[in-house]
Amino acid sequence: MTVTPSFRAQADLTEAVREIHIMAGLSERSGAEDLSVSGLDSLAIGVTSPDYGDGKSTIAMALAGSLSEDFGTDVMLVDADFHTHSVGREYGLQGVEGLAEVLAGTQQLHAVTHYIGNTAMSVVTAGSMSMSPARMARSERLVTLVDNMKAASRYVVIDLPATLHSMNAPVLAKRCDAVIVVVRAGHTTTQDLDRVLHLLKDANVLGVVVNRARSSIPRWVQRSLALRS
Repeated sequence: MTVTPSFRAQADLTEAVREIHIMAGLSERSGAEDLSVSGLDSLAIGVTSPDYGDGKSTIAMALAGSLSEDFGTDVMLVDADFHTHSVGREYGLQGVEGLAEVLAGTQQLHAVTHYIGNTAMSVVTAGSMSMSPARMARSERLVTLVDNMKAASRYVVIDLPATLHSMNAPVLAKRCDAVIVVVRAGHTTTQDLDRVLHLLKDANVLGVVVNRARSSIPRWVQRSLALRS
């Protein structure tokens, strides 16, 4: 199925998101020839945040779009946040079958994959089935499903739940090859970030993206980034 995105233009995010490429070790050269983060043929990147409203879904959507545009390769955007269903709502795909149905075994991945216009980008929503998020996050089917997504697309960008509001976020993060944490300037505290990084200790956290910043990156974020490098 092909859909047209309904969310507003995000031109102001373009350069910021492309900096994420650099942070992840992705450049035009590496995007075309090598995935330096993991050495794999394809890469699953999770995006999470401490709190809801920090902008993780916006960053995930912008990252998926820019990877598709900049590298001209297949990119799959997956909504694994069963609390908000933000991706489906932004793309006008509310209530359609998606990740939940695939994990439940009632649908196949190709049947719930929605292509965006004439681009190489596709979207898989969280789904419409009522199912325990904890059960889905811990499903053995998820391991195989992520592998299947990576087989279908060079990049898989997964919108994860907010880490401090869902114990499923660390479980899902471990299924990803790399994870980006989005924090909100003027809102996220050092304690929140420390707690998130602790909860994600078993995941490959690439670094921290500061959203809605009006000035230079705070020193405590710079220290966090230095610790993760």
